[in-house]
Amino acid sequence: MEAMDWPAVRIWRKAVRAKAIAARVAVPATLRDHWTKALIAELRPILLHAPQPISFYWPLKAEPDLRPLMRELDDFGIEICLPVALRLGEPMTFRPWNRGMAMTRGIWNIPIPATEKEVTPRSLIAPFVAFDDKYRLGYGGGFFDRTLEKIGAAARPIGIGFSMFHVPTIHPQPHDIPMRRIVTEQGEEPKTDGRDLNAPSDVTQALAALMPGLPEELKPLADFVHWRLGGEVAEPAAQLAPGQAETMLRQAAVSHDRPVPYQMALRALLAGIDRFAAINRA
Repeated sequence: MEAMDWPAVRIWRKAVRAKAIAARVAVPATLRDHWTKALIAELRPILLHAPQPISFYWPLKAEPDLRPLMRELDDFGIEICLPVALRLGEPMTFRPWNRGMAMTRGIWNIPIPATEKEVTPRSLIAPFVAFDDKYRLGYGGGFFDRTLEKIGAAARPIGIGFSMFHVPTIHPQPHDIPMRRIVTEQGEEPKTDGRDLNAPSDVTQALAALMPGLPEELKPLADFVHWRLGGEVAEPAAQLAPGQAETMLRQAAVSHDRPVPYQMALRALLAGIDRFAAINRA
């Protein structure tokens, strides 16, 4: 893949963030909850033996909600903390958290523990917007990278999120900090070349045939699949009816091995189509 300079990377990352966040929000809540439970099942054995304190996060913008795992580990007596960002451009600090403690609000109105006590995490869970084999793409504020640079080897960063947001590269820069490990609902991510191999060439045409009739809430998922396959929205084949297009997409979403990212995004889109169909039948 051709190298890009930093100004080009910034433009590319901004576009990817917008597409990925819109697609994540568009994933049907029931499917997102299912993926989150699978992610928790993958994380649990890792965190039960991870160095403490373990830093979690308070979810926003349809991020995986790991609060049930936070409560579970707290019940086991494992030290939990939460990041605190009070000012833009500065590293985060961390405050201890336990079930039932008082909370207040930090930057962007995110809940933070209502205590002045600070701790240094030794394991740090870092949610991503997108990711490659080593690096996470966040929201662009640089909070996690600045924090990890400050903490150094004291913390072991674990990037987490949904597998559909794997990309070939986030075009890492000198300030980007690699993750110690990356975990999704499919488990610890294997090293890959980042491509969606063997994607049927007619997937984009099938998406184009469905696009006009899609509810607005689902169009970000279709747009994300188009982008993930490296293409713009295609012109639909004239003879391709919506029913045929949907059948083609369901066939493309099937995988006998580990699903690749575009298939996970297709499954989310099809789950949304099924949900709206059920509502219309009711």
